[in-house]
Amino acid sequence: MQYSHTAAHCQLAYAVLTGRYLDARDVFARTAAKNLPPGSGRYSWPLAYAAAAAESASRGLPAAGPGRDEALRRIRDFADGLPRWYPPWRGYGVMVDAELRRAAGEDTPGDWQDAAEAFAGVCRPAELARVRLRWAETLLAAGERDDARRLLAQARETAGRLGARPLAGEAERLARRARLVLGDRAAPAARERSGTPAGCLTRREREVLALVAAGRSNREIARELFIAPKTASVHVSNILAKLEVSGRGEAAALAQRLGLAGPEQP
Repeated sequence: MQYSHTAAHCQLAYAVLTGRYLDARDVFARTAAKNLPPGSGRYSWPLAYAAAAAESASRGLPAAGPGRDEALRRIRDFADGLPRWYPPWRGYGVMVDAELRRAAGEDTPGDWQDAAEAFAGVCRPAELARVRLRWAETLLAAGERDDARRLLAQARETAGRLGARPLAGEAERLARRARLVLGDRAAPAARERSGTPAGCLTRREREVLALVAAGRSNREIARELFIAPKTASVHVSNILAKLEVSGRGEAAALAQRLGLAGPEQP
């Protein structure tokens, strides 16, 4: 497992970073099917968490819906077979439990607080930063903005110190979505102009457009950006008018053509 689980973890993470969530699911399924003895959690727990996080990231995508319940069950069965007696593994166990609930849309601030406490006193700064980011996300959904800002600032500071750029970027994107200021960095809200047809869109409208291109409904967009469904609907209407397109399909196609459908817009 020190070779196969580590290699699978890298393959899975790369698939997620390039938006290939079904490939990530397939990597984990093939690895779990080998029925290797669990051995050391050092190699297997990170793989289990990466698989759970991939399912969270793909939640709501139509293509990832079929087989999702089976994928979550497979991750749960894999994690249940791993040891938890060593403190970092115990922390991973709580973190994976929380991430599986997040993948099902059922996580709460208490789930991630438990994970943070499980990592207390354990030298795992990257994992703790990830937990704080997820904790902040649930707090934002609950309207607890001050605590969420504090946790996001801590997560970003740790990620920056470690050189963990994807994690730092995720913290900053979440802060922008929620209109939070982390330290001396304000979430930009000014209108940006360019020579493209999308140059008249605000940053928030570009974020909404990226989610439209990903197939999200107005309700899903609202949940993703911590806004009301009615506000999401207004954003979509404004986008269609500004881009002079007749519907969401044309807007999504234009976003893909202009390279505006990625996770973070300039």
